[in-house]
Amino acid sequence: MPKSGVDGADKRYPESAMGDLERPFPNANVLLDRVVDICPFPATAQRLMILVNDERAPVDAIASAVQCDPALATQVLRVANSAAFRHAGGDAVRDVRQALVTIGLEELRMMAGAMALLATFATRDELSLDLHRTSAVSGSIAEVIVPPGPGISRSLPYLCGLLCEVGVLACLAVDGPGYVGIWQRTVSGNGRWTPEAVTARDALETKRYGVTSRTIGARLLRRHQLPQEIASAIEASPISSPSVPFAHRATAFARIATLLVVDALRTRDSAALKEQIGEVARLTSLVEVDADELVRRCVIAATNMEKALRAARD
Repeated sequence: MPKSGVDGADKRYPESAMGDLERPFPNANVLLDRVVDICPFPATAQRLMILVNDERAPVDAIASAVQCDPALATQVLRVANSAAFRHAGGDAVRDVRQALVTIGLEELRMMAGAMALLATFATRDELSLDLHRTSAVSGSIAEVIVPPGPGISRSLPYLCGLLCEVGVLACLAVDGPGYVGIWQRTVSGNGRWTPEAVTARDALETKRYGVTSRTIGARLLRRHQLPQEIASAIEASPISSPSVPFAHRATAFARIATLLVVDALRTRDSAALKEQIGEVARLTSLVEVDADELVRRCVIAATNMEKALRAARD
């Protein structure tokens, strides 16, 4: 992970771009207009959404549409390998048709818009931060935290986690060097994440765009007519009270915890992780689950998703 601050600035970008964070971007609505222009739904994604809403469409036709777009196929495989759909201990799903069967058409109807949206964001700057991978981990963490309940789709918590950084992806698509500068300024000097660093992003984002990337993401989802419940969960502040809906707090928790867990798995620093996860749980008022149990669930979800993603790539 890149180092923060001026000393750790990414040399791919000129100093003028890195030092220009104090100059605000025009505003969030201008950014969103540019995102829609730069990253429209590809024709294959539009075809997928038509097919999944046609009850007569065969799975093979849907699989063919997905396979025409590598970014969309990758998103489908990531979803199929998430904790929401893959049986514990089961083999990784490597085939698109198998992935669609695993997800199921009913769930796919709800998820198609989200997967199509994420597939549009495959920019150079996104690849440098690897946010698609960490978003898949966030989805798995949110899914293992929110308990199943009557009337709740099993994909809903996963979708909330999967899309929790869609606002950042939008910022990267339009304002790549500027947002990479924000990202780098909020990690510590050794490239490590802390709960404070993640929440500090809100202040820098607001200074540059007028709102946080959480709000930008929620507005983007509403423009694309994704479920309001998901948009509201993504926009939820990490500093929450217990009265805030559980799914909102779990989404905010997953957004922060993912970076900490991925970092801890890389450095094998489990002692620091337990303390940090406890801090994030207090910040988000996630009081329903014991801190030790939260750490266990987060590590298992992240580890399983990382393994599944590597297996699917191989």
